[in-house]
Amino acid sequence: MEKIDRIFTAVSRTMDQISGLIILPLIFCVVIVDVVLRYLFNSPFIWALEFNTWMLLLVFIFALPECTRQNGHIRMELVVSNLSPRLQAIFDVAYVACAIWIFYMLAGHAWEEFLFDFELDRVTEYVQLPIWLHHLLMFGMCVVLIAYYALRLVASVLGSNAFSRTDAIGMED
Repeated sequence: MEKIDRIFTAVSRTMDQISGLIILPLIFCVVIVDVVLRYLFNSPFIWALEFNTWMLLLVFIFALPECTRQNGHIRMELVVSNLSPRLQAIFDVAYVACAIWIFYMLAGHAWEEFLFDFELDRVTEYVQLPIWLHHLLMFGMCVVLIAYYALRLVASVLGSNAFSRTDAIGMED
């Protein structure tokens, strides 16, 4: 379990670093150049808004597994911390079951959209990005999260600490 946890940690951190160190600065540069072109030369990039929208979706898709691994989701910590250990375990199992169901439903939808868009070879209007790529990445993120939550459920049943710890930001394991 611990080895699988380390693999998931490496994958989720890499995806998060790609989104934070590559995609976000790229969005920043496109916005700055577009604003300068728009207000100084009255000639903005026609594709900038479309590009930035898609890249922000990609940041979300790439950052969600790491946020989940770090327990960065929103919950009522005050309520959870005041529960007995047994109720906390029950709450965690219910939370994991709900998360698996939600990401299973989202994965099914993303897969259907991927097949539809791939078959029609649909692309965005200006940048000509393949629309199916977004849905494929969304499907991949859902599969990663379903696997994470399933492993977290198994680990909690076996009494392992894998998949349930949080790491301090910037700290190595």
